[in-house]
Amino acid sequence: MDYSQYKAIDFVKDESFQEWCMYPEGKQAQFWTSWTRENPHQQAEIRKAKQLIAALGESHADVSDSKIDQLWDAIRAGTRETPVASLPKSRKSILVRWSRIAAMWIGVVTALSLGIYWISNQATTVTFATAYGEVKSIALPDGSRVVINGNSSLSYREKDFNADTRIVNLVGEAFFSVSHTPDHKRFVVQTGEDMDVEVLGTKFTMTSRPMKKQVVLEEGRVKVSDSIYLNPGELVAWDADASGWREEQVQDPGRYGSFKENKLIFRKTPLQEVARVLEDTYGYRITFVNPALAGKHFTGSCAADDIPLLLRSIEKAFGIAVEENDRHIAIGKTH
Repeated sequence: MDYSQYKAIDFVKDESFQEWCMYPEGKQAQFWTSWTRENPHQQAEIRKAKQLIAALGESHADVSDSKIDQLWDAIRAGTRETPVASLPKSRKSILVRWSRIAAMWIGVVTALSLGIYWISNQATTVTFATAYGEVKSIALPDGSRVVINGNSSLSYREKDFNADTRIVNLVGEAFFSVSHTPDHKRFVVQTGEDMDVEVLGTKFTMTSRPMKKQVVLEEGRVKVSDSIYLNPGELVAWDADASGWREEQVQDPGRYGSFKENKLIFRKTPLQEVARVLEDTYGYRITFVNPALAGKHFTGSCAADDIPLLLRSIEKAFGIAVEENDRHIAIGKTH
């Protein structure tokens, strides 16, 4: 990592630097002690970063750059002084000097307190995101758990979990295990695309992709888009051709969220849908050499991180060639 051009805010966001500030004698000590000695031009930025981390405490990881800038401005305002001429070393001048030092530190403490108070009262948004092929499991403030599939993100405002309705925003795909609260708080998953899901306590898999809008319920009861109620084992998906929602029963609702167990499971699934999963979740580009293959139904499973095995399974199932080159997969390629 090249830290030579880092600003204070960059250091504040760096996990190894954070650890060094919190544990000066820890495992990061040798690296940062040596690095600061070899890069004296960065001393001012490092000093500023340390002050910010001390002021922010444990909240530094979730604070935006703009809020850090505002806190630093508060620190600077509280510590700004007007130069004074040297005074004789009399008892009176010593008292005056100590009075000024005390006033300076009172200003520092006041500025830090005001800055931290301001930050803590903002509507902090927490965001979790995954790369292509990455799966991430997270715990929400209410104890609910969410497993986010590849190329997806989940965000929420901290203050919403202290309100009457818990609200999260999903882009992509995720499995939800929602905790019921003693005061029966609603839990709403928003997508910004006219597909919101309201629940109390339940387990379901939700997909919000450009070419796929779907909810599959495992346990409990949910309401989709203010009008459709699902029971366990039911699926609702947006049918673009009919411009409406399509509902159906599914035998194994858990397989739709199989990514949480590092599995890919397909049951009589059109290859077009398999291709969509590979594109949306893993970042591949899919081409059907023979367009008729897109409608063929495939049944099979593999580890979610073993795409080559999936491609070989498709080859054997249909007696065709499937080739992958530089993130492009050609299905039905002829030699």
